Amino acid sequence: MRSLLVVVLVVLSGCAAEPETGRPSASSIATSEDDNADPELVRAAGRDLVADGEPVRLKAVNFTNRYDTSITPADLLTSEHHSAQDFARVRDMGFNSIRFVMRGDWYEEDPQSFWAWLDQNVAWARENNVWLVLDLHIPIGGYWLDPGSSATSFDVWSDPALRERNVQLWREIAQRYRDEPAVAAYDLLNEPVTTDSSGNQWRDLAQQMVDAIRAEDDQHLVVVGGVYGVDGRFDPEGRERHVLVEDSNVMYDFHFYDPYPYTHQYAPWVDPARDGGRYPDPDHLTSTADPTVLPGERIATSSLPEGTSGWRPYDSGVVTIDDASAAAALPQAVVEGGMTGTVFFDRVTVTEYGPDGTRLRTVVEDPLNGSTTPVWYSWGNGDTAGSSVRLDREASGHQDDGSLSVAGTVDSGAGWNSSEHLFKVVPGHRYRIQGYMRGEDVVLTQGDRSRIGFKLAVYAQNPDAPHGGFLARDKDYLADAMAQHLRFGADHDVPMSVMEFGAVRQVFEMEGKGGERWVGDMLELLAENDLSFAYWEYHDSAMGIYLNKDGAPSQPNAALLEVLRRELPEDGS
Repeated sequence: MRSLLVVVLVVLSGCAAEPETGRPSASSIATSEDDNADPELVRAAGRDLVADGEPVRLKAVNFTNRYDTSITPADLLTSEHHSAQDFARVRDMGFNSIRFVMRGDWYEEDPQSFWAWLDQNVAWARENNVWLVLDLHIPIGGYWLDPGSSATSFDVWSDPALRERNVQLWREIAQRYRDEPAVAAYDLLNEPVTTDSSGNQWRDLAQQMVDAIRAEDDQHLVVVGGVYGVDGRFDPEGRERHVLVEDSNVMYDFHFYDPYPYTHQYAPWVDPARDGGRYPDPDHLTSTADPTVLPGERIATSSLPEGTSGWRPYDSGVVTIDDASAAAALPQAVVEGGMTGTVFFDRVTVTEYGPDGTRLRTVVEDPLNGSTTPVWYSWGNGDTAGSSVRLDREASGHQDDGSLSVAGTVDSGAGWNSSEHLFKVVPGHRYRIQGYMRGEDVVLTQGDRSRIGFKLAVYAQNPDAPHGGFLARDKDYLADAMAQHLRFGADHDVPMSVMEFGAVRQVFEMEGKGGERWVGDMLELLAENDLSFAYWEYHDSAMGIYLNKDGAPSQPNAALLEVLRRELPEDGS
């Protein structure tokens, strides 16, 4: 772990600084009590944002306000999470905005304290020439960000009265701040997860919220995010389903943590033991189209025998990839053909050798334990309704706490693979796959056409697919993933934003992880695409710019702070 550098922030307060381009100027944030002027607010203009007639981007950091604790509305007024000085520090780092987290129940429990707290922060924003994006992070009657929590609730989708209370909250916020230029936007709801299969529940509620806001405030920008899960399942690694509302002053948002296994490795709320690799990584590939298997390349272990057998190692031996079009490979645990019984897979390793047989590296070393089996996904006729095939992640294995299994009656093949293990291959090099298997009452039902084992699926380069069918983990990969979202903005001629992006502290502190490079590439891409954004987050022990949870900034993530200070002032707005 790198030792963190001590960073001293010198904040000049009480002096009139010349506002930078893209920040609300002192003259533009006069309150309605000062005069009757109609201040120019941040507005959507085609795919861009404008303020005071000039193009602008919101460059924000998230203030989470301890939303994930049991803090009360009265406590918010004296919370050590931040003070007026932190608004000045935000500007000093190069941000011009703060995405400001709110919980709906804070308002319901104590409206007077809630409004006093929010008014105080709006005043601090005004005094420091910083915009606020008001973010309803947790709605009244809904909680899905922690699927394992006892507080998980989707009642907001089934209870019309709950939905109306959330709509009414936005109506009151809009009424209170309709003439406030220090408020840049209303972010309607963070990462909605619906209980329907289409996401239309969120589309309908978003429109109701927009209509309520417009009944009081026809000026402020509204932020509408996509759907982050359907059927009651939060899916942070899935693609948001963007929804379009009927309003011309809207920015459409998506959150970007790609590649998720990298940005969230070792995160305690995901898996504290999960290593997500490095960035950039030329050997870690992502497919850009359905890959084409090269059937002539056979690198597979011997087959598990029939009957009942204990854990044993299986080995493909060292095999040369001869096809010049080979580009990538993926380890798989498979049942080919027909089978009855149960087979278990554990501890897979892939090794690469040079043409002369010299061992070059271990490409994949997956223990298939309780930490790594969640990123393996099943395929085969076990997905068919009524099928007797069962594909399970087991709680025990060969000398550890996990393994994968296929059980029941398999008619035409089934198995497991993990896209995280897709890797670059070199024609002429040699490869070897090894693993452990055991069986219970196994019968191979199609004779020589049935076999059970580990194998490498070898894929061809596809000249008709984007980037030849595969992208390494680098800036081009990030750009391709971002472009999938940006098509929505292009199709509808609307602005888009990334109101959350960030990574865990380990990618900055562990040697060779490349966190600074990832953040730098992200900031470049956001600038190149004229996207507003918000870094996640200001104070936090796992992902913060400052690794303390509360109080005056201390424990700076020095590497992250350095890249923010370097890139933010130079990104063109």
